Amino acid sequence: METGPLPVHYSRREALRHSAADPRGLPPGARRPEPGADPATVPVILVHGTNGRSASDWFTLAPLLANEGRTVYPFDWRRARPGAEVSATHRHAEELAAFITSTGATRVDVVGHSWGAVLAHYLVRCLPGEPAAGAVRSLVGLAPTYGGTTLHGLLRRPHRLPGRLRHWLDAKIPTWREQLPGSAVLRAIQAAPPAPGTRFTTIVTRYDQMVTPYTASLTALPGATPIVLQQHARRAVVGHLGILHHPVALTQVVRALDPA
Repeated sequence: METGPLPVHYSRREALRHSAADPRGLPPGARRPEPGADPATVPVILVHGTNGRSASDWFTLAPLLANEGRTVYPFDWRRARPGAEVSATHRHAEELAAFITSTGATRVDVVGHSWGAVLAHYLVRCLPGEPAAGAVRSLVGLAPTYGGTTLHGLLRRPHRLPGRLRHWLDAKIPTWREQLPGSAVLRAIQAAPPAPGTRFTTIVTRYDQMVTPYTASLTALPGATPIVLQQHARRAVVGHLGILHHPVALTQVVRALDPA
């Protein structure tokens, strides 16, 4: 029996309702990698941001891509702890590499939101020995924090934070120190050789509360194709999370993934 296109809801509220019903579930139109699978098309790997959930964050984009005939695999990452010599970001990038390998695809496209885009960027730049790093055909950063974040200035002076708050952040957001501008992780990415086999696109919004100024994501990856949402939708007042469900922003994602 033939089925029509999946419904696409451009609503953060609907996304949260969907996620509340099954927090670890999949967004509509997405699937999990299966052993021995050979995707007919280049699959799209979706990587959510810090403390995000695929079920909510990709609630709009996943069915949109599925309706375009793309195979969609969301990658969920949680709270790997940094070690004495290995960052939490490095460990998550290794997990992402293993996930890409599990799809059975030799080429993939990746869409990353916020720090999720940085994980993918770290993979292709800092883990060149991983076969998955060379498999990334394109990386679309959606409100990426390529230049780090100070949480709208709240973390501008992290050494002045109360000890209890720092301990809480270490427990709940192990990558928070790595996300600060100028961190060792971000310096390692900048110092790594370029990834000529990967096409980069950066999509940002002027009203991003996490990336301030919003242009920091553009200047941190100058080789990427830059897209500012408000240049295509002047009245779009959406922030760091709202961009995940904005029709014009996601149309730009689909276009960026089109090899033509």
